[in-house]
Amino acid sequence: MLPAYFGTLTHTVSPGDSLFNIAKKYNTTIENILKFNDIPNINMIRTGQQIIVPMSPPESILYTVRPGDSLYNIALRHGTFVDNLIRFNYINPPYIIYPGQQLIVTASLK
Repeated sequence: MLPAYFGTLTHTVSPGDSLFNIAKKYNTTIENILKFNDIPNINMIRTGQQIIVPMSPPESILYTVRPGDSLYNIALRHGTFVDNLIRFNYINPPYIIYPGQQLIVTASLK
């Protein structure tokens, strides 16, 4: 399991839940939830299933990557550090992001 930089919680799936609404409820991304769980099909979670959700700092926002974005210019635009983007989005080298990807953007956490 990955190290959780702000902790984790366990969410028990209720009828009608989807990874989309679970991620939205906890201000995280589907991609981060998938990194902490063995979920072979994101459209098939079951009632009663327990899902580990990596927590995000309370002041964080979700940002959707646009064409031409880089971790550097996203960090600069939002007053945070590239390292925060890497850490809270569990991005591994070579640190590739893609348009449409959602990222957790934290405050500077100085």
